[in-house]
Amino acid sequence: MSPSARYNARFAAGMVLYALTLAAALVMRGAGIGTWQPMLLTLPSVAVMAWAVVAYYRESDEFAQRKLAESFIIAFAVGVPTLLVIGLLESFGGPHLNWMIAFAVMMAGWLVGSLVANARYR
Repeated sequence: MSPSARYNARFAAGMVLYALTLAAALVMRGAGIGTWQPMLLTLPSVAVMAWAVVAYYRESDEFAQRKLAESFIIAFAVGVPTLLVIGLLESFGGPHLNWMIAFAVMMAGWLVGSLVANARYR
């Protein structure tokens, strides 16, 4: 099995675990069991997804490692300044945005970085 196939299987397992634990957390919260405590159920799935990315990096050849690293660098270079601008606008009277916006911005940056890295090395 190739490193990318193992990554896809591991990441998919993490996503399935996340969906199941998120549903359980929402049911628990709806039943009046705490407010933030049920959300701790999702942390193992986050660990599985992080492990999938790290394992992919370690198992891949130098070329795949370079592409992955470049996609992260681009995500950081796009995401952090964008989040800083959003934070500054918020502190000067702009709308308060949920922390999920930061996650979405960083994931969009990773998507852009992955697309750029893949296009660059065709």
